[in-house]
Amino acid sequence: MMTFSSEYRKGDSSASELKVFSPDNSRLNPNMTQKDTTVLLHEISLLLDTGIDKDTICLCLKLFDNGINPEALANTIRELRETSISQGKTNMA
Repeated sequence: MMTFSSEYRKGDSSASELKVFSPDNSRLNPNMTQKDTTVLLHEISLLLDTGIDKDTICLCLKLFDNGINPEALANTIRELRETSISQGKTNMA
């Protein structure tokens, strides 16, 4: 089973854990594979219109498994997108 841990600050620093739930019965599914997790996260990504594809989600999950800070990765992706957009506008001029 794959879980994602993150820290958040609400008064004190506390740890929370995002567990993957089975969409059909809304209970924790301990047999969910990485492929299942990737598909589920991609569906959520589509609903939220994030523009993140399955390959990117898979890479992010691998990075998380190897200890990369999720918040730092999100900030890096955001900065890369902003840079890409600003360069695209510069190239069009």
